[in-house]
Amino acid sequence: MFWMTYEHPPASEEASYHSNFAVVHFSRTYDEAFALLVEARNYLTAHRSQRNKNHHSREALAQCIEEMRMTTRLIRAMAWLLAVRAVEKGEIPWEEAVDVDDLMVDLRLCIEDRHKDCQFLSPPLLDLMGRAYALYMRAARMELQVAARCNA
Repeated sequence: MFWMTYEHPPASEEASYHSNFAVVHFSRTYDEAFALLVEARNYLTAHRSQRNKNHHSREALAQCIEEMRMTTRLIRAMAWLLAVRAVEKGEIPWEEAVDVDDLMVDLRLCIEDRHKDCQFLSPPLLDLMGRAYALYMRAARMELQVAARCNA
């Protein structure tokens, strides 16, 4: 989880990002993202043979799209968390951590929630998709806040 305080972010001295909040150590969020990535990989690997049987059906296509969207959410959230860690260690400034163009493209792809349209999917996959969506939305909100401050 991200915690906000009214202190400046723990960045290098030359970083020009100034805000009224800071990203406080959030290893639990990083651990959550990593665990979800591993869980998604394990789920998709274990169910690969089922997807290959009916790969021409409309439902199989919808499932493939939603699995790719889930994977994109997880990868994007993990990329943001890694960028924040690099900023915290003084390896890069905040401005390099945020790529507004990529963020906007990713938002268009990842923010769409078709969870309700995919009720034919297995409950474990729906649960995994829901948790990936929640994690992505938290990371995207934080990245948007930082992007707004860096571009102000």
